[in-house]
Amino acid sequence: MSPPILDKKSSMKTFAVYNFGCRVNAAETNQFAQSLIDNNFVPLPQEGSKGVSPDLIFINTCSITKKANIESLGLIRRLQKNHPTAKIIVSGCANLKNLTNLDNISLLTNQQKEDKLIDLNCAYTHKIKDKFSHTDRFLLKVQSGCTAFCSYCTVPNKRPYLYSLSIKNAIDTTKKTVKDGYKEVIITGVNLNQYTPGFSNLIGELLEKTDISLISFGSIPVLCIDHQFIDLLKKYPTRLSRFLHIPLQSGSDKILKLMNRSYNKKNILEKFNLLKKIKDLSFGTDIIVAFPGETDIDFQKTYDLCKEIEFSKIHVFRYSPRPNTSARKLFLESKKISQNIAKSRSQKLRSLISQTTLPSRQKQEN
Repeated sequence: MSPPILDKKSSMKTFAVYNFGCRVNAAETNQFAQSLIDNNFVPLPQEGSKGVSPDLIFINTCSITKKANIESLGLIRRLQKNHPTAKIIVSGCANLKNLTNLDNISLLTNQQKEDKLIDLNCAYTHKIKDKFSHTDRFLLKVQSGCTAFCSYCTVPNKRPYLYSLSIKNAIDTTKKTVKDGYKEVIITGVNLNQYTPGFSNLIGELLEKTDISLISFGSIPVLCIDHQFIDLLKKYPTRLSRFLHIPLQSGSDKILKLMNRSYNKKNILEKFNLLKKIKDLSFGTDIIVAFPGETDIDFQKTYDLCKEIEFSKIHVFRYSPRPNTSARKLFLESKKISQNIAKSRSQKLRSLISQTTLPSRQKQEN
């Protein structure tokens, strides 16, 4: 596989990668790094080695919040200024319309990026030296794209196509990671509800046909939790993570409907009642506060639900209006929720748990 976007006669030999946002992005960045290493490129630390600039820089951007989009653009401009002779490849979900100086920048859409990487079957090795590999944890991207169109989310506009890694390829890749010394695979996808071979089918096959010591998850959509998955949690207590991050976003049926989420409070409680019958499980979630139209009563329903489930981690995000989403129109037309109220709601939710520090570049908004 030739290095993406590069001339085969290029004399470029060193590279650095930067990643914003979700674990899908991180997995793709790792694969991108591996594709370069396979073609005899040498990774450098992100800020160079002893003042040496990389010949190529890859930046995978994010726009899930306004803050993430601003940080992505800021990094591009800084790296362009600091490394004027480097070839910079930019991909991901950020809105790049305000990026005017493209002298040494190549833009790669998400689909172009994934098309370039598809031959790898989502594999990479310890040679990439990402933040997970030193602890022998491997990001296994099994799905990409989303057509759910949650009203607050811009991802379907950025990744409207659907892709699923076959179970056979997932098994083969996992076997390679075990051989390379990885002890854990972290299953990740843009929307695992849309993994066509079936989420629970995949997990069952990986457990039965590979020797991976532990399978964990970036996050699991609540609708992926079915009786088959429950049975696997019971059958493989040491090989399936005892911590499950299940994003709910709200506990109010009214708000969930406005968000275009495909479940309600009843569905949530049914799933968690099954999970809480299993010993030693703990849970995390994502919650959006101050969504347009969220009243004190709506927030209280979210608070009460989180308290009932007893999450050990709650990542609280203040609603951020994103371009070309239906919630943005609702935000513009509805009565604004004050910053003080949004902050108070965030703090009240966080008071339910001992909040830990979020990964770099994924910090929640205060």
